[in-house]
Amino acid sequence: MITSKDVRNKRFEKAAFGYKQEEIDEFFAQLEAELDEMERERAEANNKIQVLADKVREYMRDEDALKDALLGAQRQGHLVIAEAQEKADQIIAEAQERAAVLEDEAGRQHQIKMEQNRLEIQREKQALIEAQQQVADFKKSLFDMYKSHLELISTMPETVDYGEPETAEEIANAVASEKAAENEEAEEKETVEFN
Repeated sequence: MITSKDVRNKRFEKAAFGYKQEEIDEFFAQLEAELDEMERERAEANNKIQVLADKVREYMRDEDALKDALLGAQRQGHLVIAEAQEKADQIIAEAQERAAVLEDEAGRQHQIKMEQNRLEIQREKQALIEAQQQVADFKKSLFDMYKSHLELISTMPETVDYGEPETAEEIANAVASEKAAENEEAEEKETVEFN
């Protein structure tokens, strides 16, 4: 490639009947100026190309960094989603387990209450049977007592030999004895009814 320096240093031999030296020098000066301008533009273009190439390399590095960051973000996102899903599954499993435990506990408590109610009903039935038996026993003893009184009354003689007349003190003692006997029978009756 011919440079402006080559044009500047180029010398021709003088010959007879040749071109005018001033026109050739002027042409060479113009050619040299144009070549200088072209070299300068080429150097500027090369500098611009270099800057652009550097920028392209920088953008490529940034692109690689962005790709790496994007891939990292995707991996992190997948990891976060997987962890969240795992945590959600764990929470659901724990909730189901707790629900099953609570359901079992509620069932067990229900069974215990049912058994307690059954036992209470059984106790009440037994108490009722015992009360009915006590009433029956009391009625029987009362009938037996009336029966024995009737038998005693029926064995009493129709006529009474009073013998000698009783004194007022003896009559009062007899009435008090009868009253005490009646009170004793009434207490026995209340005790039987109470039990």
